[in-house]
Formats: sequence, C-alpha cells, structure tokens
Amino acid sequence: MVVHGRSGGEIPSCWLELADAVACRRQAPVLLEALTAAEPAQTRGLSLTSDPEHEWLVPLLLLPGSHVRSDLPEIRQRLREAGTSITLLPFLGAWPYWRDLLGRWLSSADDLAAASWAVVHHPVRPGPADRYLKLLQSQLGCPLVPADQWEVFETEHPGYQPRPLALAPNRMSEALRQAGGSPALLEVPLVRSGLIDLLAALP
Repeated sequence: MVVHGRSGGEIPSCWLELADAVACRRQAPVLLEALTAAEPAQTRGLSLTSDPEHEWLVPLLLLPGSHVRSDLPEIRQRLREAGTSITLLPFLGAWPYWRDLLGRWLSSADDLAAASWAVVHHPVRPGPADRYLKLLQSQLGCPLVPADQWEVFETEHPGYQPRPLALAPNRMSEALRQAGGSPALLEVPLVRSGLIDLLAALP
C-alpha cells in the first residue's frame, strides 16, 4: 500500500496498525511504502495478495494530484523492472465505496449536534484534482474548502465546523482539531473499519 507519509518517510502508527489489520483479514502480507521516503522501500513488492507472482499496488491517496499522476507510475515501473507482476489500482478517492463511506462519516449519529460541517482538504492546482473535488462536493452535499482558505471561509460562514480530508494525522488535521474539528479519518472508528473491510475484500 502506498501512503503519503510524513517528512523523512516516517509512517504514522495508524498506517502500521491498518496494514496489520488488513494482513490479518486477508491472511497475506501487506507492505507499506511512503512517498516521502528518501529511498524506495526495501521490499519485493507492495502486496495485498498471497500470490508470490503477482502484487497489488494500492494507492491510499485521496486526491488525484502529482503523486497519483507521476509517482505511482514510477513505483509500478520500478517494481516491474525488479521482476514483479504488478497491478496498479486507482487512487482510493476514486473508489465509489470510499466516497459512500465518506458520506456515512459526515452523517454519523455522534455528530448530529454539529450545526454544519465543511470538509477541509489540501490545496490543489486547477486540473484533475480540482475537477475531482467538484464531483466529491456534489456527492457529499457539503462545502469542500482548501486548507489555506479555511479561516476566510469560517469568518464568512459562522457555524461551520471543519472535518479534515486526511487519512492520517498531519499538520492540517492537527490544526483543525485544535479549532474544534474532527480527527483524521483513520482515527474515526467508522472510517477505519470501513476501509479495512474495503481492502480486505479486494480480489
């Protein structure tokens, strides 16, 4: 599984716990590679299958930014050159079941006390990621706000509370949580268990 990671390639513990849970469910090795790592992972492949001749490359990324367009094809090519038969799956944000899970996250019963939610995301450039966010906003039925515009949005739309579009804790999610927002997605039991189910169900 390919994750963004923190500076220097550090992988937050919530990712390690997720990989262990998926490996247990699938009875197959699940390995992680962080895009922020200085060197590629010293592994044969990134596996969600027990077939030693074939590997799934699973990008746990939420937006179709440069990592999806450039880094993932490079990782696939590196693994192929190492002799691995590899299937690159679409980035997680493109999976319909994942978007359905986000909808359940927004309407979960424990958040009914909140007046309104706005989903806050990493700023993107115009292009595929921008078009994807418009589609996602239409499906979720709530505002999607770039992190660098949240303070202005909050001033103009009092009563909204932020929910970070971030799987693992990062600077954005931690700052929003201090402002009264919800935790990162993998810290939400509903989302974590739903993602484990989704990954465990892959062929």
